[in-house]
Amino acid sequence: MQLSVSDTGEAYIYLVLSEPQNLRKRNIEIIKEISEKGFTTIVITTNEPYNVLRKDYEKSGINLNKVHFIDAITKYAIGREPDGAINCTFINNPSNLTDMGIAVTELLKTIEGNKVWVLINSVNSMLIHISSANLTKFIHFIASKLKILDISGVFLAVEKGIEPSVLSQLQSFVDDVVEDGK
Repeated sequence: MQLSVSDTGEAYIYLVLSEPQNLRKRNIEIIKEISEKGFTTIVITTNEPYNVLRKDYEKSGINLNKVHFIDAITKYAIGREPDGAINCTFINNPSNLTDMGIAVTELLKTIEGNKVWVLINSVNSMLIHISSANLTKFIHFIASKLKILDISGVFLAVEKGIEPSVLSQLQSFVDDVVEDGK
C-alpha cells in the first residue's frame, strides 16, 4: 500500500479501509512506510495494546525511537500501566476522548520539527466504547487539529465495518480514502 508520504512536509489525511484479517498488516505497512521517510509517528491505539504493536514493529524492522504510542486499551484491560514502557502514554479507557485529545496535543508539543504523522488504530474498535456521534466528533477534532498544524494522519478502519452514514462523515474529514489492495 502506498500513501503519499511527502518529503516536502505537505500534510495529507487518509482514511485507510482494510479487510478485518489485514488490519494488523496494514498498520505495520503504514508505520514502516512513514518511518522509512524519516517521520515520527504517534499511534493512538484502542485496538492492540502497546506491547503487542511494539513487538510487531520491532519484527518488521521499524525504528521504534520514532514511534510514540497513546495506548487506551492496556490500562483498561489490566488495571494498571505496565512497567518499562517506552514512548507511551496510557489512557484509562478507550472512551476517554478528552484524555486522548490532551495526550495528542502534549505529544505534538514535545516532538521536534513538523515531520510527524498521527495514526488511529482503529476507528472500529473505538466504536465498541463510544457512540458513532462521539466518534465522528473526535475524528473531526483530530483531523482539524492536524490540518491546522499541517501534520499528516491516517485513520485505519475495517472495510464494511462502519455504518454508511458514519463512513460518509469520516470520508468528508479526510483528503483521500485508500481501500485494501488499491
